[in-house]
Amino acid sequence: MTDEPRHAEIEELLGVYALDAVEPAERDLVDQHLSSCAKCRAEVAEHREVAAFLAHSGAPAPWGLWDRIAEALEGGEPPQLQLRPGLPFPARPAGAPGSGWRQGSWATKAAGMVLAAAAAVIAVMGVQLVDQDRRLDQMTALLEADALDRAYQAAAVAPGSEVLEVASFDGSLATQAVITEDGSAYLQASTLPPLPDGRTYQLWGEVGDGAVSLGVLGDDPKVVRFEVSDQLLGLALTDEQEPGVVVTEQPILAYGKLHDD
Repeated sequence: MTDEPRHAEIEELLGVYALDAVEPAERDLVDQHLSSCAKCRAEVAEHREVAAFLAHSGAPAPWGLWDRIAEALEGGEPPQLQLRPGLPFPARPAGAPGSGWRQGSWATKAAGMVLAAAAAVIAVMGVQLVDQDRRLDQMTALLEADALDRAYQAAAVAPGSEVLEVASFDGSLATQAVITEDGSAYLQASTLPPLPDGRTYQLWGEVGDGAVSLGVLGDDPKVVRFEVSDQLLGLALTDEQEPGVVVTEQPILAYGKLHDD
């Protein structure tokens, strides 16, 4: 039964030990205990990880947090600790170095409070950062989609642009492409029905007697930008297995021919 109180007392020192803020005599006691206690070694590693995170984090803590912690540390007297008989710590003469380490356990608990509060801050910040990243990704996707749609509309009315219908031979599938004078092109693919998982639309350019891939569009494309050459004769769409192919063996879903000059 003597190991339990010793373990409990050592646990109170682990926070300040991880911050290298213990007295030499206390450090010796903790070092001796850690050599045989895997649980306490793991706790010290966690404390140091939190401290390292705070040292390298550029994000501020919530307003007033550290003031509240400081008030908790400074206000009032340390709690009166009830010493239990039979604790296996060596007795020290009064006034000897390290003889007041039990009263110093108030600082130990205070350091533990700081580390616990810091861990809570990190947890909240982590959730907030993940949520912020998710919202930023969504916003970026929306902005990019809006920008492509505006670019498509601007290209459609720009002087010298050619608008062509890209449709299935039976008329059940239809979309539209715009090719500008400088070779920039846009496909308004939002009218295409979504494909099953693992499938993707692929855009092809008719050049001479063959076709070259102009882009893999995904299973639910919207507005797509691509580049064309002056040898382009037409555009075609196919349904392919992800991630697309170099040479298609699938039937053409939709086709659009450029106007002859």
